[in-house]
This record gives sequence, structure tokens and C-alpha cells, in this order.
Amino acid sequence: MPFWQRSSPEEKERRLQQQQADEISRQSLEAGGLPTRASQRLAEEQAAGHPLFTSDLSTNEFLLTREQGYQPLSQVMGSSIYQVGWQYTRRYTWDTSAQELGNLSQAHQQAAILALGRLEQEAKLLRAHGVIGVRFSSRGYDWGSNLIEYTAIGTAIRLPDTPLGARPFLSDLSGQEFWTLLQAGYYPAGVVFGYCSYYVSLGSRLTQQINSWWNGGGYNQEIVPFSQGIYTARHLAMTRVSTMAQQHKALGIVGMHIDNQRQVMEYETEQPPAKYLDLFVHFSAVGTAITSVKKDHVIPTPKPTLTLTDLRPGRYGQQRELTFRG
Repeated sequence: MPFWQRSSPEEKERRLQQQQADEISRQSLEAGGLPTRASQRLAEEQAAGHPLFTSDLSTNEFLLTREQGYQPLSQVMGSSIYQVGWQYTRRYTWDTSAQELGNLSQAHQQAAILALGRLEQEAKLLRAHGVIGVRFSSRGYDWGSNLIEYTAIGTAIRLPDTPLGARPFLSDLSGQEFWTLLQAGYYPAGVVFGYCSYYVSLGSRLTQQINSWWNGGGYNQEIVPFSQGIYTARHLAMTRVSTMAQQHKALGIVGMHIDNQRQVMEYETEQPPAKYLDLFVHFSAVGTAITSVKKDHVIPTPKPTLTLTDLRPGRYGQQRELTFRG
């Protein structure tokens, strides 16, 4: 606006209201809640009776969900961008050392909790029984090496004429997997996860031994501290997954997604001259905790199926699967 034009009282009032709304939204996010506009949109959708639903379900997933009697309500989302605090890693020591990178592990764990928590809050506002087909992803940024983002997107569903539970369930199972789980007499309790970032500094002595022809570098050998570091990272991550499942009073975990990222770093110092070899491990495990609908349920006998892919392009260039059931 040019400096010679003054804002009208109405414009000033509108700006003040917008600033107040932004402040309320910021405070809600800081408390782990939803932005104000997201809450308003979901409340309006709930009040309108969901005349039009949105989802991330495929056609087959939608039909199987409807076959179970569930009604898709809306696509819901939870997200969190988290800053990782400073973490010291390199040791420059003679002996081997290993440690969990606590700041990094906690950042991943907390960002995931916030993202899934906001997904659950959106489902609650819609009075949904649960969220299926949750696509849970993480990413980093080239321009912000200390930033991580977690996003969860799924479809909120409701079972008509059925009382709501204490909290909606979350499931990262596909629509087909969700249908199969219900057919077998089980029910999703929630998405559970565990993260661990671990660092092993081999030390200059063992690094020298590996690189030296005369001291053992000339033949095959296992780098035991690196192997142990991967096992330790897995143990810590799976312990956190199991703890979350126990909090849900689950019988077990299905649909587990495992990601094991590893990076070997080699560097050296001039004074004193020494070489070092380190390993960074980031282990993550995400799955759906399940409970039994009833103790005496009988799992139906699986029916053999044969699935073929028709490589001929359809009308819009797509391919299709042909399934034959026994």
C-alpha cells in the first residue's frame, strides 16, 4: 500500500483479527494441537454431515471398506517439522567407542508422535472410529541439515450405529489388509514405531589394523564393533516399538516396515597423524498393533488365488490385475 494511503478502520480491524487468529493457531501447534483453520474446516465438514468424502483409498480399497460397513469420512493428515539439537559424534580416540545419538533418536521419535497425534486429533473432530491406509513418511532438507519432517496421511472411517471408542484407531495397513484382518477376527489398535540413531567410532588402533596389510588388513575379517552397532540400534528401536504396543494392550504387531540406513565415514588427523573409521546407523520400525475382537474367533481357511498382471494398456494407459480365486 502506498505510504500516502491510510488503512481504513475496517482494514485495521481485519488485520488485528488475523493476527489474533494466527497467534491462537501458533499456541495450538506449540501444545501439539492442530492449526485453527484445520479445526474449523473439520468442524464445518462434521456439521454438514459429510455430503462429499475425500480419501486416499484406491477403488478396490474403498469397495472392501464399504463391504465391512465402514463409511469413509475424509482424508486426514498430521505433520511436524522438527529441529534436531546439536549432537557430538566423532571421538578421535585410540580405542573403539559406541553411543546412541540421543538428540537425533528423540527428535525422530517426538516428531513422529506429533504427526500421528495430529492425525488422531483430526479423526476425533470428525467423530471417526479410526484411520486406515495411513501413509507415514519422513524426509530431510538439503537446505536444513538439522531439520526433519514427518507426515501422516490417511482416511478417517466410521461404522454407522456403533458407539465411538475412547480414541480412534490408527492403521497403516492397506484397505485389502484391513479387510483381511477383520475377517480373521482381529482389530487394529494403533500405529506403533521406534527409532534409534547409533554411532560407532572404530578408533585409530583398530582402523590402523584394518588398513595395515601385516596386521590383518590383508585377509577377510568381520568388523565386529560395526556389526554390534547395527544390532544395538535394532534392539533399542524394537524395544520402543514393543513399549508402544504394550501401551495399546496389543497382542502383536503386523505390517512392519523396517528401514536400516548406514553410512561409513573415514577421516584422518594431521597432528598426531591418525586415521579413523566410523559407522552411523539409523534404524526405524513402524507397524500396526492389533488386538483380538474375541478370544474364540476362528480364522477362515485362506482361499488360493492367482493374480496376473494384464500388460495391455487400458483406455487411459493404465494396467490392471486379473485375479482368479479357487
